[in-house]
Amino acid sequence: MDYKRELLGGSSFLERYQEPLNSLCRNQRFVDIALSTFREATKKTGSDTSKASKNIISDALFRERAYLLFPEYALIVDDVAQSGYSKKSAVLSIYYATKILNASVFCEGYPTSQATESAACQQDHHTPNSSSTNARRIWEEIAFIIDKYRKDGAPEREFQIEMENAFEKLGWSRRLGEVVPQCTIPVGSAHSVRPDLVIAQEGTPIFVVELKKPSAGTTLRNADQLFSYMRLLKLNVGLLVSDTIQLYYDDPSNADNPQLAESIPAKSNCEEGPILLDLLMRDGFDEPNLVAHIAEALSRQTILAQAQNLRSRLLSEQGAALVNTALTEFFHSEAAKDIIRGALRTYLQKEYSQEVISQALDGLDIRWDNRPRSNDSPLVQTPVLNTHGNGDSTYSSGREPSRFQGKKVGQIANDYLRGALESGAASPEEIRLMETRDYSKRIFGINYPLLVPASSPHDQARYYATPLFIRGIAYKLCNDWYESPANNDRPYLISWLQSHAQDALSS
Repeated sequence: MDYKRELLGGSSFLERYQEPLNSLCRNQRFVDIALSTFREATKKTGSDTSKASKNIISDALFRERAYLLFPEYALIVDDVAQSGYSKKSAVLSIYYATKILNASVFCEGYPTSQATESAACQQDHHTPNSSSTNARRIWEEIAFIIDKYRKDGAPEREFQIEMENAFEKLGWSRRLGEVVPQCTIPVGSAHSVRPDLVIAQEGTPIFVVELKKPSAGTTLRNADQLFSYMRLLKLNVGLLVSDTIQLYYDDPSNADNPQLAESIPAKSNCEEGPILLDLLMRDGFDEPNLVAHIAEALSRQTILAQAQNLRSRLLSEQGAALVNTALTEFFHSEAAKDIIRGALRTYLQKEYSQEVISQALDGLDIRWDNRPRSNDSPLVQTPVLNTHGNGDSTYSSGREPSRFQGKKVGQIANDYLRGALESGAASPEEIRLMETRDYSKRIFGINYPLLVPASSPHDQARYYATPLFIRGIAYKLCNDWYESPANNDRPYLISWLQSHAQDALSS
């Protein structure tokens, strides 16, 4: 099929965006998302060029947050939109351009009904390596096992044995001492601990696995237990396997707890699962590759969190001041002269001919001189808190909204943060991130997840007893807030409230 017909401007689209498109096609993460999108569209519609399939493709790529994850993607979408086309058209053109530039990769995604259509490209198609195929098959088995043991009363010992078998299918051998269940680790002179699984290579542990019954779900206590094993064994990588697969990384240069790199739903059709298993296979196992995968996952988390915070800031009153300041600085710059001249020319056409305007403007040095006269102007207002951080030198309690002054940080959280969350100030994606320790530490400064589902096991001493309800789901809100020179969560909390909940605060 000639996908060039689906591009905005045909082949010229490939030429105009040659550099960012090539960069995207070298990014395996983006290619995987595009391939998954292709499979979804062809499975549901039998093709990827019908009107229905195009809706599926654009929806899927927006759902996968491609706009936030890949700067090259955002550059093309924004540029196309400025030319007067819809972002949906840009998204589809990027997708079809990816198919053109990565034709052989997409051949494997054709359903059986498309065999004739794909015959030409199959000449160049290479068979996926056996590790990737095996990884997907083993992932489907693991997802099946976890679903099986989600039922109450399922024996934990049987779950342990099935997971040992799963790691053997990844190539690790119990006979050779590479899958080591319940090994004893001395702690001091009189105590010891026994992690569920240690995976070793040539007698050296390389990562540890903590198993918990899927029916019980994961808890903070489970994660803390895994962290202790990682520290005792001096391992950077750990897995917590329950109703989800959680991958943790202990940064040797950071004294904080290990970071949650990925939390993968145990679903057979999940794309992230086979990718992780491919990295954990015995044949070809390479720790630097695994660490690079973790670093990319943590980077995506950081970008997503920063993008969400920036988006919220731009939509708040602070955002209006920021935009006005940016415009003011731009129109004082040399680059704005032509824009100002063009805008003036367009405006003057209402009353004068082009010839009159050209002669009048010839030689005139026209620039923007309407500077704000004082720092009280909204054009130069700066946010009360422009960064997140304990001990932020820009923070002053005297600059807080009056409603917060005189109140302790825990009272502000219980009164205002609770109300903001219940009123929908946070997106569903951010609510999910608030259930993680790393995001809560980075955004709110606290040492526990901001939210835990009320029905899940949690440390009750660290959460308010009264639940809050977000989109019909009951959560518990963390009560572990501190306000001291060495550990001050107050700037974090107030900054988030000011950037997310202006409507809630004004009501």
